[in-house]
Amino acid sequence: MSDAVDRNTIWWWRVLSALAIFNIVLWGVTLTVVDTSRPFVGAQLALSGIYTAVCAFRSFWPRIDLERTVLWDTPLSSVFLGRSAATVAEISFAVQVALFVEELAERSGVHSLRLLFVPIVSALTIAQVCCWSSVITLSHLGHAIEESVWAITFTVVGLSLGVAAPRLEGTWQVVAYVGAVSAALYVAFMVVVDVPMYVRRWRKSVAAGERRLGLVDGARDALFRREVTGSWTVWRPEVAWLTGYFTFAVWLSLGLVHLPR
Repeated sequence: MSDAVDRNTIWWWRVLSALAIFNIVLWGVTLTVVDTSRPFVGAQLALSGIYTAVCAFRSFWPRIDLERTVLWDTPLSSVFLGRSAATVAEISFAVQVALFVEELAERSGVHSLRLLFVPIVSALTIAQVCCWSSVITLSHLGHAIEESVWAITFTVVGLSLGVAAPRLEGTWQVVAYVGAVSAALYVAFMVVVDVPMYVRRWRKSVAAGERRLGLVDGARDALFRREVTGSWTVWRPEVAWLTGYFTFAVWLSLGLVHLPR
């Protein structure tokens, strides 16, 4: 490890890496204990495997996409590579959520909720396109739109959980109510904190006249440019969301596999 990497940054990276290894082991244990012959289980297990693996990869080689900031100077830290893997993972997670809503529809008898499968997956795929727009062009506007799409989608998911919950029983009812409240809190955070943050960054960059890149130049820049730093000052603002994303989101993904069926 480089002497240029701050001690706090090293400790955070070690924790992040240890959690990634723990999550991989957790998925491996899940593989041995769940019955993949039951409806939805096999698909949820495979999709959570993709999500867990990609989150581990991004934990070992963390990066801040638009700024091209990386911790380790290696091709594995390529922003283009990391964003590509993240796209696959987040679409996999979108399918998990859509399958969960479809299963809720079957168990609750609110069969109209099954119609949400394609809109959920489509919306969160569009969110990935918006994210790529920011990564390629170096404009935060795409991130603001991306996060807005996630907020709108989980508003729909939360309402779906709320509609289905009274018609469910036992663990599924508890999961539906907790999920509805969690979705509401998530949407509130996105609307109050996340989206405004990206809008402010976009406006600030426009006012400063910062450069924008085209498709080819932006893709090449994302593929090869790496701003290597171990400065805790740089990484500290990213610690909360990166750590939460690579842990709690993975546990949620795995939790969808373990629901009683």
